[in-house]
Amino acid sequence: MKSIDRPQVGRIHSGRPPDVHSQTPPNRGEEKPQEGFRKGGPQSSLSTLILGIDPGLAGTGFALLSGPGTILSSSTVVTNPGPDGARLLKITRHLRALLVENQPGEASLEELFMGRNATSAIGVAQARGAILAVLEECGIPVFEYKPAQVKIVITGYGKADKTQIARMLGAQVKLPEGKLDDHALDAIAIAVCHARSRQFSRAAVR
Repeated sequence: MKSIDRPQVGRIHSGRPPDVHSQTPPNRGEEKPQEGFRKGGPQSSLSTLILGIDPGLAGTGFALLSGPGTILSSSTVVTNPGPDGARLLKITRHLRALLVENQPGEASLEELFMGRNATSAIGVAQARGAILAVLEECGIPVFEYKPAQVKIVITGYGKADKTQIARMLGAQVKLPEGKLDDHALDAIAIAVCHARSRQFSRAAVR
């Protein structure tokens, strides 16, 4: 799957800072993920509550990460087939409720990529647009990471499958009780990726 390259907009930040020079790639020839760069001011402290989001029109996953490895909550909003506007409204209402109740300091999402299913990609793009608009309106900085970056941080391998990611997440963070679907697990992985990437960058500049 090929990632779509696009410029940063507003508070949306790439997983790799634009002013960081290239570093020696880690094992397996993969690029070491870097912390997003917040333009115009310092980032929040490492204790910031992070909201990870896995956007999709049919299902959107949300996860709240506190500290280095505690998932406070995770949820998946599932929408039924019908008018896109009503489905997007259901997703954004859930997001707004999360923001009011928990007040996260930062949000992280995967960068948009085009797969074989163009219809699915369009739905993801619609959900992302609605979500990004709400986060911008609420003043939440957004950081984006390529799918391979998330996999590297969680498993050390940029082509890990969902089973490998789920197994490694279970060993690294305290997951909520009960069965988690793919959307919730992806949201958790994205939140953990952002938290770890921030730690890597802070350690590198010390």
